[in-house]
Amino acid sequence: MPTLFGIGVIVIGIFSVIFILYTNSFLIKRRKKEIGLYGILGLEKKHVAKILFFETFFTSILSIAAGLMAGLIFGRLVFMLLNYLLRLPSNIGYSTSLMTAAATVALFVGIFGITYLYNVSQFTFANPIKLLKGKQEGEKEPKGSIILFLLSLIFLAWGYGISLTIPDPLSAISKFFLAVLLVIIGTYLLFVSGSIFILKAMKKNKRIYYRPGAFISISGMLYRMKQNTVGLANICILASMVIIAVSTTVTIFIGSEETLENRFPYENNMTLHGDPENVDAINPRFFELQDQFREETKKLGLEVTEMETYRYQNLFGRLNGNRFVFEKSGPGTELPVFMDVLPLEDFNKMTGKSYSLADDEALYYHSTGTYKKEELAIGEQTFQLTPIENEFSEEMALTESLALVVPNISQIEQIKADFEKEVPGDSYMAINAKIGWNTTGTEEDKKKLADQLSEEYSWASDGHYESRENQRVEWYSMNGGFLFLGIFLGLLFTIGTVLITYFKQVSEGFDDRGKFQIMQKVGLDKEMIQESTRSQIVWMFLLPIVIATIHVVFAYPIVRKLLLIFGITNEMTWLLSFIGVVIAFAAIYWMIYRVTSRVYYSIVK
Repeated sequence: MPTLFGIGVIVIGIFSVIFILYTNSFLIKRRKKEIGLYGILGLEKKHVAKILFFETFFTSILSIAAGLMAGLIFGRLVFMLLNYLLRLPSNIGYSTSLMTAAATVALFVGIFGITYLYNVSQFTFANPIKLLKGKQEGEKEPKGSIILFLLSLIFLAWGYGISLTIPDPLSAISKFFLAVLLVIIGTYLLFVSGSIFILKAMKKNKRIYYRPGAFISISGMLYRMKQNTVGLANICILASMVIIAVSTTVTIFIGSEETLENRFPYENNMTLHGDPENVDAINPRFFELQDQFREETKKLGLEVTEMETYRYQNLFGRLNGNRFVFEKSGPGTELPVFMDVLPLEDFNKMTGKSYSLADDEALYYHSTGTYKKEELAIGEQTFQLTPIENEFSEEMALTESLALVVPNISQIEQIKADFEKEVPGDSYMAINAKIGWNTTGTEEDKKKLADQLSEEYSWASDGHYESRENQRVEWYSMNGGFLFLGIFLGLLFTIGTVLITYFKQVSEGFDDRGKFQIMQKVGLDKEMIQESTRSQIVWMFLLPIVIATIHVVFAYPIVRKLLLIFGITNEMTWLLSFIGVVIAFAAIYWMIYRVTSRVYYSIVK
């Protein structure tokens, strides 16, 4: 949780810098005439800088103090929500420190300092006469660039392609941020270039353009498109962040029980580690532990209802044709193929089936389904293969994995001997085992058994015991932390979307008011003004949410694989969360549209 919240702090800090500078740019534009007037009246630039300094100083002091007070007041309320989501045995205490308050003050002092320097730079090198007209100067009609438009499509296709072709969840971790960066760059280029191409195409179409409403709205949007597109791209990216952050964290939290059961398939789970120097040593211990667990369960008045036990061997390597090539354990430039080799006796017992195999035959399951050959060579042995469905761990879906069921344990020992010949000096090879079982009894009885076994076997020299019940607290604390952070960041980005949209509408309303007043004087009625402004506002509101939804749809494959890392295997859970978040955000977005459109129209009319 401290790691998660540390990431959240960085995100909020970066967002604060971008958002305040973005908002300040709108506000200072409205004051260019005022600053120019100061110069005309005889104030020197150092006097104007002094005025702006004191304005910035008092504004920053008041807003930082108000922010700290609001944080102290609402922080305790937010911690109540956090404690509810974490489901810990005892609540986390809410505390503050001078260090965190000082860090917060330092961040925002730095941000306000940057805004002051930016504001001073706006008039230091400018002519007062030009400043007087600064508010009235619109953007020149931007020139469409086919190169930028093609680049936007290339970056978007590249980012979408990474998501659609990502092979496994572990690869998704390393590629996710690259895909996000490519889509962000592609989004900005698409809004800057693509929107200009669309508007110019509409302008060239006489049947569309030469109508009063379309004429006014298309000309107005094209005239200041350079300014509009950056704001639209910001809103689109913020909307995408809200939808993905909230829908994924909601999915993780809702699916906590599912992920807990996938990670711990039985109420009690024991992993037994073999001895690389003596592969036979695990066999007596394997059967001895099964008897011990049944006996200890019985002592507490409980009975074992089902037990799954199997021995297995882990291998790293590559599939080269029909041969599995051994690789040394440890980090490499790319992920190897992970292989689990099981004896047929344990596999039949685990699945309740009755397969039979000749000495040169084997059953296999390949997680990606791309290995279609009829035989597989490992070391000096070659097996004729028969494919089977996944009867193994859900974790096999995390990366390319292969499960092989061989006739008997001696063939696994032969694989170990072949490995030591081909990869000398690597001694990780050992036969391991898993024992999982459920019991009768109440939750209290099961918890008592889990606590007793945890005390005895959690730190055993040859294995590790884990209880689903004992892991539930930690599991909910992690998933609750994700949900809290997702909701918090989602709310932050939503507030940013609302305020950016509001400032944008107010700024553009004042820019357009003079133009519409002139049009009214030459005969344009108020109904036509409302119709033309409505089309502009609908364009501005509809486009970002549509593009954001497309981004999220294409992000589904890579997000889906990342969710597998958390044990989420039910696609319907994520789909319902996604639909719910999109509907909720669209509703909020619609309310923003209604409010800001009225503000804009009240200004221009």
